[in-house]
Amino acid sequence: MTEIDFIKKNKQEPDRKNPLDGPAVEPDQAWFEQPASEPPFARHVHTTPLHLVASTESGTNDWTVWNGYTVANTYTHIVTEYDALRVNAGLSDISPLVKIRISGKEVVAYLDHLLTAPVGRMKTHDTKRVFVCAGTGHLVTEGVLFRLAETEFRLVARSKHLDWFLDAGIGFEVIIDDVSGTLAGLSLCGPRAPLILADAGLNMAADLRRGKACWEEPARMPTYVSRTGLLGESQFELWVDPEDAPLLWNLLLTAGRRHALKPVGEAARNMVRLEQGVLLEGYDYASAFASCEALSPATPYDLGQGTHVALDRPTFNGQAALRKLVASGSGRVPAAFTLMGEEGDRPGAVYANGHHVGRVTSHTWSPSLQMHVAIGLMDIQGLGTSGVYTLDVMTGNGQAQKRVAQFVKRPFLHNSAAFPAD
Repeated sequence: MTEIDFIKKNKQEPDRKNPLDGPAVEPDQAWFEQPASEPPFARHVHTTPLHLVASTESGTNDWTVWNGYTVANTYTHIVTEYDALRVNAGLSDISPLVKIRISGKEVVAYLDHLLTAPVGRMKTHDTKRVFVCAGTGHLVTEGVLFRLAETEFRLVARSKHLDWFLDAGIGFEVIIDDVSGTLAGLSLCGPRAPLILADAGLNMAADLRRGKACWEEPARMPTYVSRTGLLGESQFELWVDPEDAPLLWNLLLTAGRRHALKPVGEAARNMVRLEQGVLLEGYDYASAFASCEALSPATPYDLGQGTHVALDRPTFNGQAALRKLVASGSGRVPAAFTLMGEEGDRPGAVYANGHHVGRVTSHTWSPSLQMHVAIGLMDIQGLGTSGVYTLDVMTGNGQAQKRVAQFVKRPFLHNSAAFPAD
């Protein structure tokens, strides 16, 4: 382009005024409209009840999508937020989790038919890790079940399967509702979490044992607090009305100031999840109904969760397939590896004695161990290799390598459930 052409182009396409130039700038309607070329069904950005208060804390403008909602990936720096979870405490937005309310006279019978283990012995405010299987024995989803009252439960899961839950309820006198939009969620995790709850006026919650829940009312905000979550013993989850969620967030941040509480995004939470060795739906295996080439569906036995399956009882979803699997033996096992390398390395296929036996589905650099940790599903034939395996690794600069890895027990940090506080 010549200089004359450049000048002509500038005359034909004058620079747009910016709304940040000041109040004298007249608003341009284009500021508020999606591009005309974008189809309406592609406009799917949703925000949680905590989005505005989370935005004020964000120094990175680094966001990620979870169940169609925008949540913070990092607020400051992943290592800073990781240290908060491990040494002091971190506060996170977990509102995108799916919340299903199940109630009615036959709610226990329905859940016993739906889940791989019975729920009749659960007491009010008890929680239980549960698995939902399709007829093939593969997992539809997993989650945490809360008993709120004698005939009322809430299932908190990672993925949406309301239609399937409704179909499974045919013939039972139950009411099944997706209440995800009526309930916000906060995660408070770290060694100092109980001290922060107590300072915020949630004294009963601070003393909760793992797997228990209770009602609290800080600043007259009804809040259901449970000692649940993927990140270990030091995690609490708080469930509150959406309009109260920002107030509760600020209340906890204020109470946690002297305990070095920090907002924590999904990147650091996922790092701690991996150090716990937790295989996660959508990351390490696919739902039975998901169409995903990268991941395969899994059974509870594939995930090492056979203790959550009770076969000797009346019929439940997937029972026949799971019985056959027990008789023949599960062909896969959860695998955890440590290996040396740099932070940008990406491990992939797993080999035992030169034979391909599985692949890594999630990995991270562990600041505590100063090495890579990786998890995935492996063929059971890969066991018994003296604990030494070979992994395909793509380095940060694009070089393909084979690297020796050590097969280890989960969690990677055996004392990660509760780090000592000063």
